[in-house]
Amino acid sequence: MSLTLYHSVESTCSQKVRFVLCEKKLQWQQTNLNLRKGEQFAPEYLKLNRKAVVPTLIHDGEVIRESTVIIEYLDDVFPEPSLKPENLHARAAMRLLLKAFDEEVHPSVGILSYAIVLRHQMNSLLTPKQMQEHFKKIVDPMRRQRQQSTHIEGLEAAAASQAVATLAKVIELLSEINGEKIWLCGDQFSLADATAVPYMIRIKNIGLEALWDDKPGVQKWLERAIERVDSYALEDAWGSESFHTMVSDYVQKSKQEIQKLLGVCRT
Repeated sequence: MSLTLYHSVESTCSQKVRFVLCEKKLQWQQTNLNLRKGEQFAPEYLKLNRKAVVPTLIHDGEVIRESTVIIEYLDDVFPEPSLKPENLHARAAMRLLLKAFDEEVHPSVGILSYAIVLRHQMNSLLTPKQMQEHFKKIVDPMRRQRQQSTHIEGLEAAAASQAVATLAKVIELLSEINGEKIWLCGDQFSLADATAVPYMIRIKNIGLEALWDDKPGVQKWLERAIERVDSYALEDAWGSESFHTMVSDYVQKSKQEIQKLLGVCRT
């Protein structure tokens, strides 16, 4: 049995796949791609993933793409321990959470991460001409348009305030469903937990932790999830130290703008 993961340690999508691999106690090889240097656009990687996104899993020569598809696949192929609730209603609720994180949280976190941090780093790494070439390589036209407008306008972009409002709604949903449960879908750690925790850490790191200040259930769940991930002893489980230092620096520089966005969200 052979498993190879192409990923980035800073990628939330990659992190959730790594967490599921750890839950399954699987052995895998890995290739870490530097997304800001554009390694995902290398011709050899595009043969594996035409969208030029991470992660991509190779299992015994077969290519599996898209992080949610990958973690469902891993749970099907390696069923022990199961990361799906036995109760079918709870399992459906889990899949709705996966859908919410894919369709609502992921693009929102991407917009805000780019507005607060990554656009500044891109400007330091690339010339304006190289930036235009970078945008042209983004296959998804909607993603390309969001990134271009956010690159120019930063947190002033309309997409940024929409993103914060979307995150607030999903975190409210987490608060409602968590209740007295240990994990998001019951007493069992599931694919929903593995999916949610990387995004919550990213939201916290980009200065938006106040979105759950008044939600102690969410905070307690997050603390449990962080403790569980720490037990995996993964190298750079949440991203590299240099990445976190960079994020912290840019968050401090954008503190007033971030607080303004949060204030608008609460009104």
